[in-house]
Amino acid sequence: MSAFLQKTPPNLQKLFFATLCRSSKALLWTGLLFCIHCSKEVEKETNTQKPPAIPTTESPDLAKAIEKRIEGNSDEAIRLLRQLNQTYPNTPEVLLQLARALFESKQFELAAFRFDQVNSIKSSSSVYRESGLAYEYAGDFKSAISRYNSYLSDNSGDEEIWLRIARLYALNGKDTEALNAFSKGSEKSTYDDCIMMADLFYSKKLTQQAEFWYQEASRKIEGVQPEPLLGLLRIRLMEKENQKAESLILAIEKSHPGTIEETDLDKEAAVILKQRRLADFISRGVQTEGLNITELAAFLLTPVAPVNEPVIALSKIPPSALLTSSDETIENDQITSLASAFAPQPNPNTQDQDNLGLARQSFLNRQYNETIQFARSAIKNNPKDAQAWRLCSQAHYQLGETKEAEMTILEALRHDQENIDIRMDYLRVARETLDPKRYLEELESAREQFPNTIDLVWELARRYHLIERMPVTAGILYRQVMDLSSESSAIHKRAKLELLKLGEP
Repeated sequence: MSAFLQKTPPNLQKLFFATLCRSSKALLWTGLLFCIHCSKEVEKETNTQKPPAIPTTESPDLAKAIEKRIEGNSDEAIRLLRQLNQTYPNTPEVLLQLARALFESKQFELAAFRFDQVNSIKSSSSVYRESGLAYEYAGDFKSAISRYNSYLSDNSGDEEIWLRIARLYALNGKDTEALNAFSKGSEKSTYDDCIMMADLFYSKKLTQQAEFWYQEASRKIEGVQPEPLLGLLRIRLMEKENQKAESLILAIEKSHPGTIEETDLDKEAAVILKQRRLADFISRGVQTEGLNITELAAFLLTPVAPVNEPVIALSKIPPSALLTSSDETIENDQITSLASAFAPQPNPNTQDQDNLGLARQSFLNRQYNETIQFARSAIKNNPKDAQAWRLCSQAHYQLGETKEAEMTILEALRHDQENIDIRMDYLRVARETLDPKRYLEELESAREQFPNTIDLVWELARRYHLIERMPVTAGILYRQVMDLSSESSAIHKRAKLELLKLGEP
C-alpha cells in the first residue's frame, strides 16, 4: 500500500484519503444503526412472548346452603343455591348441592334433572347413583335403571343398588334380569326381596329355587307370615303332594284365618281337605257341601268336644239356642231382638270382664261356640259392651253363620261407631250379605269417616278395579294407598304393581 502511494501523485493521494474517510464514517453509522435496530427487535420479541395475566375468580361459598340442608331447612337451602347458580352458572358443585336439596324436599323430578346436569358437565359414578335414586322415587323406572347401570359399571360391589335395580326389573316384567340382579345382592335381601325372588322362580317352574327363597323369607321376619306359606302351598299343589299341602293349609288357616279364601287356591285347597279328612267330617255330622276353605279348616282346628257334651254342627242356629245359663229361661216367642235376649238383670254380674276375657281366649283357641257363650254372658251384664258384641259376631262368622254375624256386628257398631276395627268387621260381613251397589256405598261411607285407613282404601281400590271396572278411580285410590304406606311395606309395592297393570307409571 505504501509503495503504491509513493508512486501516486500528491493530488491523487489527497483524493484517496478523503474518499476513505467518508467510507469509514458511512460504515460506522451503518453498523451503529443496525445494532440499535436489533436491540429494538429483541425487546419487541421479548414483550410479545410474555404470558398474559390469568384473571382470578372467587369460588362459590356453599357453607351456608349446606348448613341449611343439615338443619333440615331444604326450602331455604334451595333458595340460596338457586341464587348461587345464577351467580356461578353451570358450576358442578352448586348444581350438586341444589340437586341434593331438591331430593331432600321430595322434589324428585327436579332433583333428577339437576343430577343429570352435573353428569353432563363432569361425569361421576357416585352422582349416577344419586340420579338413579331420584328417578326411582319420581316413578321413572326406565331412567332409574339406566342411571343405576351406569353407576354399577364402576361399582359392581354395591349390593343395595343391585337389589334396587332388581326390584325395578321385576316391576317392569324383566324376570331374567331381575333374578340376575337379585343374585348379586342376595346377601342384603329383605323379606320382600326373598318373596319376590321366590315368586319369580315359581313363575319359571324352578320349584327348588322357589322353595329355598320362600323358606329364606320366613327366616328373615319374626312371626308366621302368610306369604311364604302360600308360596310353599302352591309348590305342593303343583307337585301333587297332598299330605304336605294339607298340613300347610291348616297352618295358614290357624295363623291367618281367611287368607286362602282370598287367593286362587281356595277351591283346590277345599277339595283336598274334603278328600283327606272326609271321615272326620262324617263322624262329627258336618255337611261339607257349600262350606268354603276357611269354614272347613276352622272345623278341623276346633278341639273335639267331650263325649258328654253335644257336638254342634256348622249350621245356622238361633241365638237363643246358645243361652245355657240355668238361672235364665227365655221363651222363643218372647225373643223379639238380640237386645231383649240379653237384657240386663236387676243385679248385674260383677264378672262381666272375666267373661269377656274368657270369650277372647276361647276365640283364640278356635272354640267359637264357647266364645259365643262367654260373650253373651258379658252382654247380659252390659248390653252396651261393643267388644262383647264384636266377639260374638266374629265367632258366628267363623261358624259360617253370616246372618247372626251381621246382626251382632251391627249391635257392636251401634254402641261404638268410631271404632275402625268394628267397622272393618262389619264390612267383611257386609261383603257377603249386601248387594254390590249397597256394599260399595258402605265402603265409601266408611272411607269418608276413616280417610287414612290403608286397608279400607285398598279394599275400595280393588273394588273399583276388579268389580266396578273403573280404572281411573282405582288408580287414584292405589296412589293414595302408596301415600299412606311406607315404601318398604308389602301393600305399597302391591299398589305400585297394580298401577303398572293399569298402565300408569
